[in-house]
Amino acid sequence: MCDHCGNHQEPTHDHNQDYDHEHGHTHVNKEINNKRPTKPIAKLNDQTLRVAVTGKGGVGKSTLSGALARRLSTYQEVIAVDADPDRNLSTTIGCESPIPITDRETLIQQRAGRNGLVRMNPEIDDVFSDCSSSFGENGKLVTIGTPETANTGCLCPEQNFVRSFVSSALESDVAILDMEAGVEHLSRGTAKSVDSIIIVVGPSQTAIETVETIKLMADDLGIDSVYVVLNKIRDGQYEQIAGQIDIPVIETIPYEDEIMDAALNGRPPIQASVRLEEAADRIIDVLTSSEI
Repeated sequence: MCDHCGNHQEPTHDHNQDYDHEHGHTHVNKEINNKRPTKPIAKLNDQTLRVAVTGKGGVGKSTLSGALARRLSTYQEVIAVDADPDRNLSTTIGCESPIPITDRETLIQQRAGRNGLVRMNPEIDDVFSDCSSSFGENGKLVTIGTPETANTGCLCPEQNFVRSFVSSALESDVAILDMEAGVEHLSRGTAKSVDSIIIVVGPSQTAIETVETIKLMADDLGIDSVYVVLNKIRDGQYEQIAGQIDIPVIETIPYEDEIMDAALNGRPPIQASVRLEEAADRIIDVLTSSEI
């Protein structure tokens, strides 16, 4: 079995080289290349790339979301949406954290309703300029946040506002949605406008078990493009994890001290890790490939 992708045919090539399999992704060298990646990401032209990144807590969703958004922003306009209440995406992207949308109580009441009156489709297009932070060359980050009134009563105006806000963000040609841990956003249908879902899986049984649940919810939403990225993987763990997953594994990111150190020091991990930057490029190539 191929140690990188799980292909059950015995490999006949040297894994110190890069090779393409028929499933549409390139294998990374086992040797670390100390040079920064030079391969440019092709512009999408008329193709959209709207990706929701999800999985269990602690698997590295924000790290991957930040890497994808940062790489894409080098070449085209990108909207990144931090829908995780922990609000870590600004750190992994490398920009100031914008004011969360759910903190704009007056704005929500004006646009979505108050005193029992709910507007189902509030106007939110102009909110992006006031509630976003810039990153990279062409990126905008918006943050959803967490309502202080959670579980204390009806939040229909707020939920409608958030849903409309996320839907508007996903009308952009290129958007990365960093979702909260688990499958709550999928169950509410917030991510129904995405082209693809990436499930980040770390080396734990609970992370593996989440995959099937997310895939079923994605099926209910009519999202066919669902993929897995393995993260924080050490030697010998690939086969054990990938053998339990029926969804295509399009990239494996090894455990790397540089990524952990960057996170500890509040630096964007993509600035500290060549492997993470290369992995982001390969994932983008796979998601935009017609061969999937």
